[in-house]
Amino acid sequence: MSFNSQQPRPTATVADCTDPRSEQAATAERLLREAAAATGRRREDLLDQAIIASVSLARTLASRYYRRGVDAEDLDQIAYEHLVKAARSYRPVDGSDFRSFAIPTVRGGIRHHFRDHAWAVKVPRRLQEIQTQISATEAALTARLKRWPTSHELADALGLDVKEVIEAQRAQGCFSPSSLDVPLHDGSSMTRGQQVADPADTYQLVDQIESLRPVVDNLSARDRLIFQRRFLEHQTQSEIGHEIGVSQMQISRLLGRIMLRLRVALSV
Repeated sequence: MSFNSQQPRPTATVADCTDPRSEQAATAERLLREAAAATGRRREDLLDQAIIASVSLARTLASRYYRRGVDAEDLDQIAYEHLVKAARSYRPVDGSDFRSFAIPTVRGGIRHHFRDHAWAVKVPRRLQEIQTQISATEAALTARLKRWPTSHELADALGLDVKEVIEAQRAQGCFSPSSLDVPLHDGSSMTRGQQVADPADTYQLVDQIESLRPVVDNLSARDRLIFQRRFLEHQTQSEIGHEIGVSQMQISRLLGRIMLRLRVALSV
């Protein structure tokens, strides 16, 4: 059974409004149990019906990985393919549950796709796996600590060396790095790529350094500290936020503002 990315999405009925996920899961479970006892064409029809009843589950799992550098329709298709694999591999027994069987199968297929195909910059598999562990742990730690966890806290929670966690955090963004063709800011005709100095052109490098020096000197004490920690000492945003006493998201916004000032200075 194959899925087309343009396939219309199922619409909810009045009965679905009570608890559509539970109803769909129950329907899929019933159909798969009937399929296990059937043969031939009857079995195939029941499997197809069970898969269709579980499409929304696959799409929900895929949606959690949107905007990470892989097209949403591609992610949906990968989720559908692994949903089919799960349905055909499922062997119902007393107390078993297809939803619990399908979720790790679909999620694992999506993660394997990211790991093997979606990296714009090749990162060692060990760091890829650590990034996955960090993503799964950060939210829980943030909820418990009421703030963004530091690299040391993540390392303790994951049972890893803090150096490994920091290295994995620094590799974040390798799925979809920013394009060098993106304008420096709204209305600008100059791109990021045009601001990258040629390493062989020492005059251009010196010119850029001298253009940025007064901008850096005029930064507030806090912004200079953030700039130094991030670009000279290569600390992560989480580490900087922990030192200053703000969240990682606030550090990200502050860095964006600092970088905009530097880019504008280079474009003048």
